[in-house]
Amino acid sequence: MPEVKPITELQRNSAALVDEAMSTKEPIYLTRHGRSVVVMVDAEAYDKQMDLQKRIFDREMRVLDGIMRGREEIARGEGIPLEEVLADADKRWSL
Repeated sequence: MPEVKPITELQRNSAALVDEAMSTKEPIYLTRHGRSVVVMVDAEAYDKQMDLQKRIFDREMRVLDGIMRGREEIARGEGIPLEEVLADADKRWSL
């Protein structure tokens, strides 16, 4: 579970906070007047999270690109009617 500490803790004991973030790999939320204002996280954990986000984004963009290509093909009249696809699938699976 992430730690929540006042930002004054960073001013007083920054080295200990850095050590904690590096050892736990968990974010440390720093607060001012009881509200979160900054999150401190280990650089390696941050890089892994950003890499995961990028891979998810790239996959979503590939999916969206495929959908858009399909829509464009349908708009050009290049699509195959659903009934034909289902009939063909029935033939193939019934063999």
